[in-house]
Amino acid sequence: MALETDLEMDKEGMTVPYPPVFDDMRKNHGSVDVRGRPELASKIAEGSQSSAMKKLLIELAQPDSKLFSVGCDLGTKLSTEEKLPHMAGGYLQIMHVTYADRSPEGYARYAAVIAETLKVRSRNHQWRIDFVLTPVAFKLDGFSDMTGSLWIWFHAFADSEEGALGSRETLIAELRQALTDDRNTLLLETTG
Repeated sequence: MALETDLEMDKEGMTVPYPPVFDDMRKNHGSVDVRGRPELASKIAEGSQSSAMKKLLIELAQPDSKLFSVGCDLGTKLSTEEKLPHMAGGYLQIMHVTYADRSPEGYARYAAVIAETLKVRSRNHQWRIDFVLTPVAFKLDGFSDMTGSLWIWFHAFADSEEGALGSRETLIAELRQALTDDRNTLLLETTG
């Protein structure tokens, strides 16, 4: 089938850490610093809804990971506006471990490679991924300044809720492989 992607720049940004947000749309448990603590990452509530998300969060929390998760969420929706009406999606927001000097251009290069990698792997699926370069007021590690992050919104569409959930699991598993491939993460470590 197909993969649609988009890249945009968020002008407002956000603060990390952030508190839980529960409303009609979101059931977000807030940010938790799990860097170097995979046992804590394995307990993130959103990981209990998806084995693929749990594996991804644990991998990003490994002591030698070049990336870490700032937040994530998952959900489902029935839409009358889509050709395939059932959607299972969510987001993952990531930062490079040397976050202080990462540029939006580096995250944009990285997002482009992730998009190309996932296009090859999206056969038999209908996926949409929106990459959002997001400024972050990061307040951890004695650091309290603006830096960048990559917010990845992903959506898997199918003609049934089961199909959408299964496709989302595949999407997250493929996203994990693409995100953690050393050839791709090197793009965040180079300048220019």
